[in-house]
Amino acid sequence: MSTTGSEAAHDLVPEESFEGMVVGGKYRVGPLVGSGGMGTVWLGRHEQLGTRLAIKFIRPQFAERPDARRRFEIEARAAASVDSKHAVKVYDYGVTDKGLPFIVMEYLEGESLSEALIRRGPFPPKEAAQVIAHASKALTKAHAAGIVHRDLKPDNIFLATNVEGEGGELGYVVKLVDFGIAKMLDVGPGGNGGLKGPTQEGSVIGTPNFMSPEQLTVGGTPNALTDIWSLGACAFAAFTARIPFEGEVLGDIVLKVCVEPLPVPSKFVQDVPAGLDAWFLRACHREPMKRFQSVSELSEQLVKVCGLGAVQVATLAEDRVQYALKPASQEALDELENLPSGGMNAKTAFLAGIIVAVTLVVALLGFLAWQANQDEAPEPAPSAAPSR
Repeated sequence: MSTTGSEAAHDLVPEESFEGMVVGGKYRVGPLVGSGGMGTVWLGRHEQLGTRLAIKFIRPQFAERPDARRRFEIEARAAASVDSKHAVKVYDYGVTDKGLPFIVMEYLEGESLSEALIRRGPFPPKEAAQVIAHASKALTKAHAAGIVHRDLKPDNIFLATNVEGEGGELGYVVKLVDFGIAKMLDVGPGGNGGLKGPTQEGSVIGTPNFMSPEQLTVGGTPNALTDIWSLGACAFAAFTARIPFEGEVLGDIVLKVCVEPLPVPSKFVQDVPAGLDAWFLRACHREPMKRFQSVSELSEQLVKVCGLGAVQVATLAEDRVQYALKPASQEALDELENLPSGGMNAKTAFLAGIIVAVTLVVALLGFLAWQANQDEAPEPAPSAAPSR
């Protein structure tokens, strides 16, 4: 579920209206701006500060289910734990007087990557690479915090137009949203309070078209490598405006993800950068240990393939040294101006004179030693006259 007004409010009509309510003692609920299978999103406003917010309520039919409430809480805690400008911000979590959980988030305007691809078609390579790179920044922070998103797809990569940040020439800021089925793994002393996720070991949850083979077949505890597969599939969609693994039924999708030859972007878009096919085949390699082993590695290689960074061809440490030119000091400039026609200043000429003098002395001593050796050598004996 995103926190935007781009989703049609009539897609899923809410069971009840929250408009006009004040929740948490300070958030007034405005009109409905989005809806999904598990919750509805409403425009909100802080009563004292007047700032606009998005307030998400769990649907009443799920409010009595412990697993649904737990998932809703995990969404709030997971998103709040990701300290990145490229992840949706969560400000508060609470329960209404009627016992209905709600999440207070930043309000985003714009559209999802999925909506943009439907409207625009394939993104230009450099723009597609930047979108994936910015989403990678949030995902890197999530993984560092022990959070696996588990539902990466173009619907959950949002292009926000009302947020100041690293948008640059893009005109929007990429935001990773919807941590509703995230897995919160124990990291470091104390873990994270025991919230390890809403599913049991061996279950399958997520969007099949963007799920890794091990998620669809093996199940088990997800990790960063499953998110890497999904982000690679999102990149495929960004470059081609197509879903990489399509199918009308789950079995068809599983077959394409796990058995059939992997698709390559160049089959659908002719002018993709050289190297993109190989990049995708590694990002979505069926063997997890043969994928990129971190989101940052995936991102760095993609921007290089798309011409946004220098490709490193050397591996020696000295080849990676960067040199910065600093402006010369005034003293150095004055010294240059005072150089004599011979190219040396007085100090340099004095040192050169000493070196020349020492060289001449050494040469003279060598010559005298050689001459002494010649004087001490015995004269050669006269040779006998040849007989006739």
